[in-house]
Amino acid sequence: MKKYIAIFATVGTLLTSGCATVSTMSPTTTTSSVDTTKNSYALMTVTLKNAYHTSYQPSPIVVNLERGAADSRADRLNFKFDDQAATAGDSGNHYFIRLPLAPGKYVMRGITGQSGIFPFHGMFFAPLHEVVEVKPNSIVYLGHIDATVVERKDGELRAGPVIPLIDQAATGFSGGTWDISVSDRFDNDVTAFKKDFPALSNASIERDVLPAWDKQKATEWWANH
Repeated sequence: MKKYIAIFATVGTLLTSGCATVSTMSPTTTTSSVDTTKNSYALMTVTLKNAYHTSYQPSPIVVNLERGAADSRADRLNFKFDDQAATAGDSGNHYFIRLPLAPGKYVMRGITGQSGIFPFHGMFFAPLHEVVEVKPNSIVYLGHIDATVVERKDGELRAGPVIPLIDQAATGFSGGTWDISVSDRFDNDVTAFKKDFPALSNASIERDVLPAWDKQKATEWWANH
């Protein structure tokens, strides 16, 4: 449970400490251009939904990535979600993820977030655990993630920690699990990226969609951490 708990501790620090540093997504809707000689860019879209306790829809806080063995703080990357190109609807809350990354290999651990309606406030972690290889001077589309909280059966990974008991139960994250799928929506998503983010309007964007979500791998990681 140590790493699993550490994810939430890290996010708690980011939210409460003024001196904590958070990586920002880029480009923004006001960015005029991107320079891939400084960083490459990984793009993806995600839709989050709670179909178990529907009053508590997931609100993401950070995308968690690790570089190498992730032994140092600098190699544990947390990209903060912003409100740019985010939409809400009956099918879930939809977000455009833009990650400026130095070339190299990363593990995209997942997405950490929260949901709360007074008096309950819960935390969740949507696990991905996928390797992302970022090439120099590139902009790559990683695909679309649909992540939905559904009722958990015995032995399945939890959508969030058990503690605090009442909050996590009320929001459905301790009693729920994740149903996650990866799809290729390259044409629609890239068109939307170029429309909403002018810096990408004339960019050449490669397709390198993540593999299908492996729930068994995610469950084993959850059980061991």
